[in-house]
Amino acid sequence: MNYPIYRKYKGIEVWFKIVSDTEFVEYKKMGDKVLKDHIIAKIFPEKQFIQDMINKYEGRWVEVTEIDLLGFIK
Repeated sequence: MNYPIYRKYKGIEVWFKIVSDTEFVEYKKMGDKVLKDHIIAKIFPEKQFIQDMINKYEGRWVEVTEIDLLGFIK
């Protein structure tokens, strides 16, 4: 699989940069600020969450591009 992969939640402004099958960065806006949280998956549910994002499981995530993400975090 080629990384990074970009996703966002469908319907809410939480964006993700998936760096590997065990690592991602989450971005969300709180007022005028963008919060960034770097996650390294160590347990199965965290690793499964990454696979769910990649596969857009149950239509919860939307595929986006790096340019889209950069526009969001400006």
